[in-house]
Amino acid sequence: MVRCRSREDGFVLIVTCIVLVILLGLAGLGIDVGRMYIIRSELQAFSDAAALNAALQLDGTNTGIARARHAASELAAGPHAMKWDLGSQPITDITSSFVKNDVRIVVSAPAPLIFLRAFPAGSSGFSNVTASSLARKTADGVRLIQ
Repeated sequence: MVRCRSREDGFVLIVTCIVLVILLGLAGLGIDVGRMYIIRSELQAFSDAAALNAALQLDGTNTGIARARHAASELAAGPHAMKWDLGSQPITDITSSFVKNDVRIVVSAPAPLIFLRAFPAGSSGFSNVTASSLARKTADGVRLIQ
């Protein structure tokens, strides 16, 4: 008996290819977004520690602010410096601002993109990840506000 080829031959191959492309795109998105989440978590830990360290130095004088500015960046230098990207990259973009007994530390780093480069928003190959912390010095001690 001779079998006639139907028009649906190859349909499964086409659908499989389309679904495979979609699944690979979602996996790539998950990898890049997951990596940015880890980097943000590392930067947040640094900004929390730097804000607390800087707030400890505040005493209401310009000298206290200078000590606080140095204390904020002190955690990013030296042999035991806090780093991002699983401890491989130094933290260099640190911004600190002071208002009375409050210290705000903002840290950012360029997170490398692998799979999201295919989209126009990721064409530069990097996404800027930012974390910030606000610490206050009170009579009782130092605490994180935000």
